[in-house]
Amino acid sequence: MNSLHATAQTRGLTFGAAAGPRTITEPELCALVKQHCGIITTDIALKWNTVCPSGPSYDWTQADNMIAWAEAANIKVKGHPLVWNEFNPTWLWTDSKTAPDFGELTSPMTVDEAKRVFDQHITETIERFSGRIHIWDVVNEPIELAHGRDDGMRAKLWMKVWGPDYVARAFVRAHAADPHAKLFMNEQSLEKFNNEKARVKFLALIDRLLDAGVPIHGVGLESHLIMWAMVTHEGIMWLLNELHKRGLEVHISELDVAHVGDSGQGLPAGTDPATVDAAVASFVGSYLDDVLSFPNVTTVITWQLIDKYSWLYNSNPRPLPFDDCCQQKAFAREIERALISARPRARR
Repeated sequence: MNSLHATAQTRGLTFGAAAGPRTITEPELCALVKQHCGIITTDIALKWNTVCPSGPSYDWTQADNMIAWAEAANIKVKGHPLVWNEFNPTWLWTDSKTAPDFGELTSPMTVDEAKRVFDQHITETIERFSGRIHIWDVVNEPIELAHGRDDGMRAKLWMKVWGPDYVARAFVRAHAADPHAKLFMNEQSLEKFNNEKARVKFLALIDRLLDAGVPIHGVGLESHLIMWAMVTHEGIMWLLNELHKRGLEVHISELDVAHVGDSGQGLPAGTDPATVDAAVASFVGSYLDDVLSFPNVTTVITWQLIDKYSWLYNSNPRPLPFDDCCQQKAFAREIERALISARPRARR
């Protein structure tokens, strides 16, 4: 197989994967990422719980090492994420999942202090990597219908601190810290069948930001595809068309496939690997054909590159393009086919 990124480049596209600490320490995986990726997403290296585990002072070791490795390999880096209502350190926010409060600020943290560290975190993180990281997931997963708000937004940490204006504030501060960086909003589950309300609420949030002149340049569609939950052709085509009309760049930002399930196209647990791989490839192939038909979709990023380092691995052991031994699977070949089939577009 040729390099997936080199293949992507022939169509004006970029291919990459999320990368963790093992990416730069395991020789075989390191070589695989260098071969196939033109971009990496930082996965947990820049999440708040990683860089500030014990208080509002920073440990940049993991991020510094990863970014230096990527620079030496001539691989671009996408910073992820600056602001999320999840995966926050315990000194800032309790880890409660219980409605209606969804956690609380950790004593003695006050709302005013939380506002201060919010602003500080965005500015310090972007300024540290200005000129080195040119693309950021500024806000991650702002929509969560289960939290019951009329606007569909996630009702946890930053909603409690700032209200819904936290999203706009994050983008404005990120832009001020590096006016040349591309700023993205990343969201989950927008491709799911029967998830029309989430797509509508997400687009409404985008429109509020654009109408207010907020500097947002793109959207990440996570694309954690779930075979039992299915994917909507009509819904994703509608959403991508609306984003295209608004001039927003789109990344398929966290692609993988959960294949175990007892409905839709899900497969029983324990299905033989060859059957799983063929079904996963077919499932993801039609999705990639849909999304790559839009010229504003510029980048495809899988969430890790090999199965054993996927967050899905324990329940869905074959969710990624390459297996535990870094060997290509039908998923990888389907990505290659979809990239080759994509209409060429101008590089951004």
